[in-house]
Amino acid sequence: MTALVVRELVTETPSIVSIRLESPDGSSLPLWQPGSHIDVQLLTRHERQYSLCGDPADLTAYRIAVRREPRSRGGSHYIHGYLRVGSLVWVRPPRNLFALAEAPSYLLLAAGIGITPILSMARHLAAQNAEWQMTYATRHRDDIAFADELGALGERVTTHVSGESGRLDLPALLSRASPGTAVYACGPQAFIDELTELAGLLPEGSSIHVERFEPRQREHRPNAPFTVVCTQSDVTVEVPAGRSMLESLQGAGIPVEGSCLRGICGSCAMNVLEGEPEHRDSLNSDERSMTIYPCVSRSLSPTLAVDV
Repeated sequence: MTALVVRELVTETPSIVSIRLESPDGSSLPLWQPGSHIDVQLLTRHERQYSLCGDPADLTAYRIAVRREPRSRGGSHYIHGYLRVGSLVWVRPPRNLFALAEAPSYLLLAAGIGITPILSMARHLAAQNAEWQMTYATRHRDDIAFADELGALGERVTTHVSGESGRLDLPALLSRASPGTAVYACGPQAFIDELTELAGLLPEGSSIHVERFEPRQREHRPNAPFTVVCTQSDVTVEVPAGRSMLESLQGAGIPVEGSCLRGICGSCAMNVLEGEPEHRDSLNSDERSMTIYPCVSRSLSPTLAVDV
């Protein structure tokens, strides 16, 4: 992980603060693309994932935004209560599990703190003179984050305040999309669940891409023991019913990263070479995928061979 220094803290709304992170010596940071996030480790040793919401063309800093969570697991509480300009945080390089695909047009949808990855996408698409529209939903007007930056993007951006205008009409938004539109959405679980259930309203050739902050609810069979064959390491690891695959691999000395431990950040991804993975993550949309996230996922076959 790389140490970065907090150069700026800005109160964007009563519950959201944005943070500008720079290299202590002022050197350039690694390139990133819209949709990327970074893993941030705080002084408290809490490690959390935050979407980059700055300008992808600005390599002098990374900018993230954090919402104050009443039921914080530690990260939000520390950032809002104790983080100060000049503080050091430790950051892993940007990863992108929410990348913009080529499409004739784009519909960007954000709710609440979900504005963070969507803002960088909107800025990028505007710079590319792409065909795009964006709707940002909040409950109250003072919940609108980055209002000046959104205003600078012009009439392609619509803000919807449900406390004034009622519930956002997602069916109407999707029904008006043109064929081939790529929909990118980020927000609370209920917002994303409703959106994915309405995917059938999109015209032919369109697609929906979502990023979740919380794991989606999935049904799965009871835990059963299985064996993992690590082909690169030439190590065989037994995974008991009461332990995750990630914990078992790390306990056997296999160098596998793990951050969120909830199947949403992608840091522990590995390729399955043989066997049938049981996907319990919130990243895979294809149950036949041979990418597994061992912090939560397991195996449907007695043995799983992985490329680690």
